[in-house]
Amino acid sequence: MKNIISYSRVSTDEQAQQGYSLDYQEQTIAKYCELKGYKISASFKEDYSAKDFNRPEWLKLLQIIRSKSKNPNTKISSIVFLRPDRFSRNLLLSLIEKEKLGVLGCTVEYVEGNVDTSSPESLIIEAINYALPQVENEKLSLRTKEGSYRCRTFGGWTGSPLRGYKCVRLDKYPTMEFDEKAPIIKESFEKMASGLYSADEIRRWVNSKGINITKNQFPNIIRNIAYTGKIHLLPFKDNPERIIDGLHPALVSDELFHAANVVLEGRKRNMNFKTNDADLYPLKGFLKCPKHGRTLSAYKSKGRSNYYHYYVCTKNRCQRFPLEWSHKQIEKILSRIQVSSKILNVYKAVLEDKFEKLDAGRKSNIKLLEKEIHRLNNRKNFLQEEYMDGKITSVEYQELKANNESQLFRTKSELDNLENQSVPFKSYLLNDITLLEDIVGFYRNADGKTKKKLLSKVFGSKVVFDKNDKPKYTFTPPIKSLLKLSEEVSKDGTMSSSSIKTFAHNSSDIKLVLEGEKFQKRS
Repeated sequence: MKNIISYSRVSTDEQAQQGYSLDYQEQTIAKYCELKGYKISASFKEDYSAKDFNRPEWLKLLQIIRSKSKNPNTKISSIVFLRPDRFSRNLLLSLIEKEKLGVLGCTVEYVEGNVDTSSPESLIIEAINYALPQVENEKLSLRTKEGSYRCRTFGGWTGSPLRGYKCVRLDKYPTMEFDEKAPIIKESFEKMASGLYSADEIRRWVNSKGINITKNQFPNIIRNIAYTGKIHLLPFKDNPERIIDGLHPALVSDELFHAANVVLEGRKRNMNFKTNDADLYPLKGFLKCPKHGRTLSAYKSKGRSNYYHYYVCTKNRCQRFPLEWSHKQIEKILSRIQVSSKILNVYKAVLEDKFEKLDAGRKSNIKLLEKEIHRLNNRKNFLQEEYMDGKITSVEYQELKANNESQLFRTKSELDNLENQSVPFKSYLLNDITLLEDIVGFYRNADGKTKKKLLSKVFGSKVVFDKNDKPKYTFTPPIKSLLKLSEEVSKDGTMSSSSIKTFAHNSSDIKLVLEGEKFQKRS
């Protein structure tokens, strides 16, 4: 008696559309084997695509065939299918897999469409049987691509929704609208554009908010232009690649999208503050070789009894700078920024005035945004009434509604940002500003991460050391303004009107130099 294996396979679409259920196939194969006098050694059911043979049940089936191939009593002679398309939908892979089975002494047999292999011409018929399902698949794939392309040319969205969106239908076109996660995704763009966070820091923050994103997925989110309300059309037939406006609302502006991608691609200086040697080499990335202009690296050298640390150029036989000597040079430069209590009093007076004006502007903007939200809600009600009265069509209503909801979402987000904006002016003026009196002490006791962030706010260029000459460097505009203030404050504690104007312009930037919320690490 011939030992065979019964194999039934469906894909979800085929089962729903054509009724080739697994039970029907198995029953039909069982009746066929009974008529032929075959013994069914095993029966396999699979709900998997036939585009290749990397299928879970098929791999198990092959293991059984291999394990029994050397025993004549248990050897599997054939695998029986309902039809050739249950075996495979790829001509080339079908012939290759059949050849592999032949090496194990196993053939394939079909209830419907079986071919008499004793005739040489049978190979042609067999190839046609294998090719027809592949042609059918490719035609279906082409029709699907054409339909998807046509939909996207009208601004529709096909496929899974983006993070922060959910799928909806706008009249006859599928598209997207915001879901409850949209504000989190928008904030991730803002964090990336700020340059203060690494991509992985933002990804972990997003994950903490309940959105699971892998390391590979997050950069693709930032790069996806669909978040600006646009659709990226790939080349299709004679149509070129292009970008068009989508029906879905934009989550981020073009400016924010561009700024986030500039940081992501590394075109904006974004120091890596997570390195393990930040505490030991806080000046790494801030020093430049006086001879070659290269950024200095850092390393340790083993002496006879100890290790010695240096900042060094990557060029061979170039000048190197001992660690402790370099750190003392930086502390000397920072000591120039330390200011007296007299100057701090003037500084506080200017900032108090500046902060009051800034907060007044924030409150004024809040009132304007509240009025805009009220106007947009009225428009929403008006559109609903117009649609219910039959004065506008369904398509017009959906387009106007989507545009209005997009504006409403953006306005509410701006309002939330302003309302949640912390205004720690008093705390800053009373506590943080006093660090200017002892910036060297603060720097000396800070960890490597804090030192790096402080230096990035102080130096406008890399520091060039030369043991035979004074260090060369430039300060950032806020620090220059602070030094100018120190020079111009007269004995009675006043300063010129022009200096006040310049200083007030830069004072909010100076605040970033030592702002506690940004990077101070207090014990």
